[in-house]
Parts: sequence; structure tokens; C-alpha cells
Amino acid sequence: MERSVGVRPVGADRCPQACARVAHAARITRRLATPRVARGEDIRVRYRVNNPGRRRSTRATIVDECDGARGEAEVPSIGPKDRADVLAAIPTRRRGVHPIGPWFLERHDPFGLAIGRRSSGEVGTVIVHPRVHPLAGPYGAVHIVEHEAVIRRVASDPLSGFVSLREYVQGDDPRLIHWPTTARMGTLMLREHVELRRPEFTVVLDTADLAATPDDFEEIVDVAASVAVHAIRSGVDVTVRTTSRDHPGSRRSIGTEQTVLDLLTPVGQTPGERSMRLAELFRDGLDHTAIVLVTGPNGPLSVLPRGDTMSIVRVGAGAALAPGIALAVEDAESFAQRWRPWH
Repeated sequence: MERSVGVRPVGADRCPQACARVAHAARITRRLATPRVARGEDIRVRYRVNNPGRRRSTRATIVDECDGARGEAEVPSIGPKDRADVLAAIPTRRRGVHPIGPWFLERHDPFGLAIGRRSSGEVGTVIVHPRVHPLAGPYGAVHIVEHEAVIRRVASDPLSGFVSLREYVQGDDPRLIHWPTTARMGTLMLREHVELRRPEFTVVLDTADLAATPDDFEEIVDVAASVAVHAIRSGVDVTVRTTSRDHPGSRRSIGTEQTVLDLLTPVGQTPGERSMRLAELFRDGLDHTAIVLVTGPNGPLSVLPRGDTMSIVRVGAGAALAPGIALAVEDAESFAQRWRPWH
């Protein structure tokens, strides 16, 4: 992402000093070295400064902004027909697709008393996605499903694996009757089959605005992303759901880490009418999936009737254990440290 900008005379309308009114001869091109970053990481920006003129350019400062955060790069004096690269780092604190810029060129007099400032008019875009904390494992809820070689469920498909015989009950598929055993036992006997499946795992992000503060919610999303990515790296089929009606997540398993980050990047907190209850989220059934619900210090605002299928994690300032709460931590980093001993 590049754009060359020629800077006009700086500060003529604000600074009486002649040195602040002199035109800056350089042409400046901005390049985003990191157009996609994890929350908490710096956006790194490179500015190439060319001096096509016959005189040495003066010193100046490039000021760039993104989501209320500011980065600065000092532009040195550059000789005629010469160039230089300068770097700036802009901190990030919230997820989302954020505009960056326009950047400004600031000029100072030798005493630092006068400032001339001109805008480049250049605006770019940066994607800030959740931060993924590495989890040592397998432990926690993933530990439960990873140590199952397969998840077995009764299937009516005759091509599934045979596992046992049982007595026939009304409504069973007659095709599964095992006639030799029926003749020997004198009662209808049915072949029971199972479908062999990969382990399944569901991460649920609680988006209710009453469950956490905005700052805590960013940590909650980081925890959800970390667990989902860990599941993918562990070879477990994982789905990511949220209680937001606008961003409910995916019912299908997610195969790549990038998909997890893209899914969670735009998700925000939701008021009551835009939040779904867990029973509504899973109205089609749990289908033998293990669930980790990540919520705030005041959550969850709803639970499933079958609480034994779900592990609840509270994240945020003042998060505390309570009946039905498996783990309570202050932030995502603390969660990563506590993941290993959490069984």
C-alpha cells in the first residue's frame, strides 16, 4: 500500500518564523509493513523520503494515527538527490478494520517553539485481529476430546461399523435385524452400528454487553480465539459460535486459523435484544460436541439445561469462581498460564 505525496510549504498560516514557513523539498511515500496485526501489536509503517531538489531538506516529524493511537517518525535532513527510510510504530488496543491516517508532516523552529503542520490526505486500512496466546496442551476441554480416539454414536447406516446386538424395539430399521441370531434366540435381535467420527469441539463467545466491560471483552475474544486455534493445531474439529445475532459464527467446523481470526475480528458486544440465549444457539442439538463458553465476570446470562456438556470460563477484572464456573481469570495471558493445570 503506497502513495507518494509531495509536501507543500509547511506552517505558513500558523508560524511567523521563516524557518517554519520554508517548503519541505522531500516527497514521502508511506508503506504499511504490517497491514494486518494482532491486537496489542504495533502497526509498523515505513516512510520513504526522497529529496529530488538541489538543496538539502530540513528536519521534520511525520505523525500518523490509527484508532486514537499515535506514531511518530523523525525525518532527518536529506541531501540533494538522496533518500532515506524512516519507521514509525502505532500501538493497537481494539480489534476491527481501522483507517490509518492521514499522516501529517510537522516542522519546528530551532527552539521547538513554532510548529507548521500539513496533512498528506492519505488514508489506508489496517486489520486488527484477536491475539492468539499459545496454549500448552492438550488440557482442559480439548483434553477431554483429544484423548478419545473417536466419538461413537449409534447410526442406522448399515455400512457403519458393527458394535453389538440388542433386542428389536418398535421403530427400529428392519434392515438391521440379524436373522441368524433371531432364529437362535427366539426373539428379534438388531445389529447396532456406530459412526466413527473425529472429535468435535465448540467455542462459544458470550457477547452480552452486561457480562463484561469493553476492555474485558477484548480479552474474552482473545481467549476464544486462543482456544479455537489450539483445537485446530491439535487436530480437533472446531466450530466457533457467538451469542450475537449479527455475527453468530459458523455451524460448520473451521479448518484454518485465519478463518477463526477473520470470524472474530468484527464481533462486538451486543445489547439484550441482539443477544441470543444458549438454548437458542443450540436449538438443533449438541450432537456430542464438547463446549467451552467464554464469558465476562458477570456472565453467563444463560446456560444450557445439560450443564455437564459445557465448561464455562470467566474472563475479566474481578472474575470469580462460582457453581458451574470451571475457570476464572483476569485476562487472556492469565488464561494461557492457567490452561495447563486446568482439567
